[in-house]
Order: sequence, then structure tokens, then C-alpha cells
Amino acid sequence: MVSALVILQLLPLLGALLIWILPRNRIPLAGWLTVLFALAQFALTLSLMPNWGVAQLPFLGMTLSFCFDPLAATALLVISGATVVASLYALRSKDAAGAPARSKGFFALILLVLFGTSGVALARDLIQFYLFWEAMLIPAWFLVTLWNEDPAKVKATGLKFFIITHIGAVLMLASILWIYSLAGTTNMDQLITFLPSLPLATLVPMTLLFLMGFVVKLAIFPFHTWLPDAYTSAVMPVTLVLVGVLTNIGIYGFARFLPFFPSNAGAALSLPLLIAAVVTMFYGGIQALVEKNVKRIVAYSSISQMGYVLFGFATLTAFGFSGSILNLYNQAATKLALFMALGMVAEAAGTWQIDQLGGWAKRLPLAAVVAVTAMLSLVGAPPTFGFWPELLTFTGGFASGQVLLSVLALVASVLSVAYALRLIRFVFYDPLKAQAQGGLVRTPWTGNLALVACFLILLFFGVYPAPAYQLVQGALAFLGLGG
Repeated sequence: MVSALVILQLLPLLGALLIWILPRNRIPLAGWLTVLFALAQFALTLSLMPNWGVAQLPFLGMTLSFCFDPLAATALLVISGATVVASLYALRSKDAAGAPARSKGFFALILLVLFGTSGVALARDLIQFYLFWEAMLIPAWFLVTLWNEDPAKVKATGLKFFIITHIGAVLMLASILWIYSLAGTTNMDQLITFLPSLPLATLVPMTLLFLMGFVVKLAIFPFHTWLPDAYTSAVMPVTLVLVGVLTNIGIYGFARFLPFFPSNAGAALSLPLLIAAVVTMFYGGIQALVEKNVKRIVAYSSISQMGYVLFGFATLTAFGFSGSILNLYNQAATKLALFMALGMVAEAAGTWQIDQLGGWAKRLPLAAVVAVTAMLSLVGAPPTFGFWPELLTFTGGFASGQVLLSVLALVASVLSVAYALRLIRFVFYDPLKAQAQGGLVRTPWTGNLALVACFLILLFFGVYPAPAYQLVQGALAFLGLGG
């Protein structure tokens, strides 16, 4: 188990090092190596299931602790799969005007993000968890700032991304140091028995400080301001890494650590988190409804959807947790599909402005079909994947007794339908602008493969959610929340 988990952790790092030593002009090879190493991690994760366990590894006088359980496996499958999709798209996409040319360093940084997020998923020690958390943010910052389509605003975007995300990380570190000062250890298995002995007045701020790292990563209002600029200005493959890897590791963090702290601390924070979730739903939905830049519409929709994820966790019910953890899969596939499909349209049309688009279903039919499917999943419509997490989330809301907030969350979902229909209509089914007339747009097969993969995931798990749901139930059992 130790050797297998070490390999699982080190695969992305080994891939990044191999890419760094390639000749400078071997950029396509660097891209394919990124795909292969991410696929290898995905396959190794599958092969290790269901051999759950914790492994200890002595390293430089320290003991690294790795935990492989259903929740860690879920996170690893999602982030490695999202890395495959982002890398395939990067192989087919063109360099945007004003953005630096793709390089082997670009692909190496993508694997370094995967390395950091894998460490976050596997860590069973708080200091180890924090070090990997920082290890994922640093290469992500380089990707956002170096491969950016808006040179005029790149410094402001990079600074905002760095400051806001690191505020969350520093608050998390403050909580970890506070815990260590009281317990004398950061080993999570030992802390599970220690933390319940602390008074509630200590536990509540300690828990809140720790969870702030995930609040920021999910872009919960008012800590959302980094996301629209980063998602919009970064080149599309970087946006895919942000939405498919970093955002989803924030979901994992809530799933792992909200039950880690004693239940009385979670109960004290439940109502404030539920309110923040509902506010985030409305804010992101309203902004998506009035925004004219297609990429920013999807970015704001992501903020709104993270409100639903937080809502499920904040209910503190098995139903709510099931819905939010299931959203690890659903949100990754949905947002990756949307960004890729719309990215193909914007690349062909030469614009992201919604009022300059229209009728692109005729020239990019595959992108149109995938975008419509993803939007149906986003609004929770059957038979797409998004129906199941939304059903579980709202069930958890009503089961928790928070009827008013649950009703407000349902009302907020109407906004999702409104901006989804607006986006699909204006981009794909309005009359095609005269300057955009023409035949079918030929797109490289790697991008089409990435699109089809997300499309099949959304339909397969929409019709047959059992494999994903069973893994989620296993995660709940390991978290002590029941099935």
C-alpha cells in the first residue's frame, strides 16, 4: 500500500520533471506526456480501489501520512480526469492573441497543479495537507499570470488571485498552528479523539478559520472576486484546470474537514454557511443573467453553483453531503463541457461577446449538442447527471429543517434556468451573423474527444448514477455520516 500510494502521489511530479528536460521544441510531446501521466494516475486510482487504508512513510526525519479512502479516490479520479480533458483541449486549441505561445513549461505546470492537488487529497496530516495546498496554488498562479489573454489587466488579475487565495491559506494555517499548540500533533487520526475535548468557544473559530481556505477556493460571496477575472482572462486550457481541478479540490476540502471537526462546531456554523450559500446562488445567478461576455457568464454560473455545493454541506445531513460530493463529478464534467464547447465557438467567431454570436449550432453541431446537455445538467434537469446532486441537496435542505432557506435555494434555481436558456439561445440558435456565415467548422479530434468524454459522463451517470453514488456512500461511511 505504501509504495502504491507514493507512486500515486509522485506520478504527476515525475511527469513534470520529464517534460522539463525535453528539448524546447518538443511541445506536442510535452502535451501528450501530460495526458499520459494524468491517465496513468486515473488508472492507478481505479486499480487500487477498494483497497482502502492509511500508509506511513518516513521522509527526512518526518513521517508522511497518506490516506486512500473513497473520498480521496473520488477526488483523485476527478482531478486526474479533468487534467486529461484540459490537456487534450490544450493540444487542439490555438494560442490567443496577446497570450504567450504554449511551451513545455505550460504542460509541466499543469502536472505540478495535479501533484499539489493529489497531495491534498491523500494527506492525513494537517501540515502535510497545508504544504500540498500551497504547492497547488503556486503553479496555478504562474499559469494564470503567464498564459493570459488580457495583458493590460494581467498584473491586477494575478495579484487578486494571489492575495485572495493566500488569505484563505493563511487563515487555514493559523487554525493548524492553533490546533498544534493545544494538541502537540497535526496527525488527523490522533486529532479526531482530541478535538472533541475542546470547549465550543475554541472549536467554532478554529473550525471557521480552517474552512475559510475552502470558502475562498469555492469563490463563496464575498470571497469570489478572484474567480471571474481569472477564469475569463486566462487562456482556455488554464480555465479548464481552474474549474476542473482547483475548484473541485475545494469541494473535497469541505467534504473532508467539515465532519473532521466536532459536530457541535459544525452545528454552530451551519446557519451562517447556509445563508452565505443562498446569497452566493443569487449573486452568481443574477450576474450571469446580465453579463454579456460568454466566458464570464459561465464563470458567474460557477460561483452560483458553488453556492449549491456549500448549501448541501451546510445542511449537515447525509443527503446534503451526498449531493455535494456527487457534485465533484457533476460540476467537473458540466463546466469542462461548457467551457470547451463555448471556447470552440469563440475561437471560430473571434469574439466572446454574446450579442455578436448566434446560430453556431449550424457550424459547430457537436459543440451545440454538448453545450445543451451541459446546461441541462447545470440546471438539474433529467436525464443528465446534474439532476441527482440537485435532488439530494434540496432533500438535505428540507431534512435539516431549514425550510425557508431551502425554498429560497429553489427560487435561485429559476435564475439558473434563465441564464442557461439565454446563453444557449443567443450563442447557438439566434440567427447567424452575416460575417460568421459559412460551412461546418473543422475542429481537431483531440478537442472533440474531450467534448464527447464529458458528454458521455453527463448522460451515463444521469441515467445510471449507481457507480458514482456507491462511491459517495462509501465516502460518507468513512466520514462517519452514515449511508
